Amino acid sequence: MQLRKVELVRLLFRMDRTTGGHFQDGKDGKAGTLNISGAAFKDFAGSERIDYLTEVMGHETMHGVLAQHRADALAEFGKSMGNRMQEAYDNREHQVDLTGPTRVYLDSTRADEALSEISGMRALHDRIKHLNPEMPDSVVEKELLDRSSNRCVVRQPNGAPQFADGLTYDALTKHPFTRNDALTKSVEHCFYDSSGTLGPHGDSDYRNYYGVNPISHIAQNYAHLAHDRQPPEVRIDLKSLGLDPRQLERNGLDLGSAKTFNVVDLGKDGYGMVQLKDSGARGVSSPNLAAPNEPSRTLTPAEAGHPDHAMHQQIRGKVEQLDAANGRTFDATSERMTASLLTLAKDNGLTRVDHVLLSERTRDLPAAQTLFVVQGDPKDPAMLRAHMPTADAAQRPVQESFTQLESVNQRLAQERTQELVVEQQRSQEQQQRGPIPSL
Repeated sequence: MQLRKVELVRLLFRMDRTTGGHFQDGKDGKAGTLNISGAAFKDFAGSERIDYLTEVMGHETMHGVLAQHRADALAEFGKSMGNRMQEAYDNREHQVDLTGPTRVYLDSTRADEALSEISGMRALHDRIKHLNPEMPDSVVEKELLDRSSNRCVVRQPNGAPQFADGLTYDALTKHPFTRNDALTKSVEHCFYDSSGTLGPHGDSDYRNYYGVNPISHIAQNYAHLAHDRQPPEVRIDLKSLGLDPRQLERNGLDLGSAKTFNVVDLGKDGYGMVQLKDSGARGVSSPNLAAPNEPSRTLTPAEAGHPDHAMHQQIRGKVEQLDAANGRTFDATSERMTASLLTLAKDNGLTRVDHVLLSERTRDLPAAQTLFVVQGDPKDPAMLRAHMPTADAAQRPVQESFTQLESVNQRLAQERTQELVVEQQRSQEQQQRGPIPSL
């Protein structure tokens, strides 16, 4: 596997005992942080401690290498899920099955964890070889089995350690490893699929820990679509995906503005109708996305969890389609256009964006001088739309658009508050007047 240089801004030690460590992704182009549990210094000593730290740091460093892949996988999930929900909504379908996109995302996290665990075991192997360069492979293998804390090293009935099914010393330490190869698949099974100590309560496996992200994302997108009318019922075969509704809640589901979210599981031996509850825990949806006890950071609309993320993803998908239709690829200019159009849409009262269109050529102006965002059918007189110069949308910095969006959202919140006050006053006046006497 080809590696790239990973710069660590800092190495943090924390007293969390549920995991040996985790890699916190950097933001805005900054490098990430490798966090190490303080338990390493309380539960281990001497050479045993160094062995443990070697495996943990090897594992977490690989998470740093895979940071961009992880971000791309989440973005691809958001796009695939969002497009499927929007299509079902537009076609007034009764149900939308999101099992597929969710499975693809979870399988990606499964491979990431396996690749990281292989990296951790190789790091310990290299430490042993470095200290004993003349040691025969048979002895190094025995040392590795004795000293590894990896879940893919299992104990036989007589107590002797051995590699889990599908693993061999040669494959683990001498050959290249890649996503989807036999070695990685074997480690996925013995590491990712086994019971775990993750989550705020230290009782979650990896699948349910990572499962918080897509389920929360789906719920937030559903709530966004529900502004106008009831969206299609969401089907996710939770049980076939290895997801436990109650464990997801314990891990911290963020359902956005909703307190509950209904999912239908019609898979083999499925749960049937499931009502998931918002458990209010933010930032614990992935062991590599947020560090415990980190100062809070304002999310941007480009990130899952922001109230406008669903609309941002809608617009992003439409801009990407527009690029493709005009022989372009999505790039930094497209990102600026997406942010500009999001602010435009919110400022003009749109609750979703069904179309992003370019103006046609006129007698006085060439084509593509103006960008339109449209809610509804462009041919429907009741549709909503807003427009701005294409050049302005393409040139305005993303952060400038997001800052303006904050002001728009503050204004909208104030308007909603004023509407509530007026409504309450009317209600109180009606109560004071009492019932209108009949004639």
